[in-house]
Amino acid sequence: MSKPIRFAREAREEVLEAGRWYERQRRGLRAEFLESLDEAIDRVARLSAHLAPILGIDPEVGVKRIYMQRFPFALLFIELPDRIRILAVAHNKRKPFYWRDRITD
Repeated sequence: MSKPIRFAREAREEVLEAGRWYERQRRGLRAEFLESLDEAIDRVARLSAHLAPILGIDPEVGVKRIYMQRFPFALLFIELPDRIRILAVAHNKRKPFYWRDRITD
């Protein structure tokens, strides 16, 4: 059984913001973005234990990343004893490591 997945408040806001932006680009694109997000969440649940921590962050913290398909975003997360915590839904080409302060939340 996989651990429950919880989003940091800021990560939920990032999802909403990206969804609004995509819907402004084309009607129905938000739904496609959310579908891709759901698929990435499923991969986090299945693969989290097998992924290596990302470079640039203390490996003891264990921040990992799953890329979304079709959209230029990644889910950055940590595996805690009782859950998986999504720290950010981050655009791949903007502000690297802006989410670091969320690790201790």
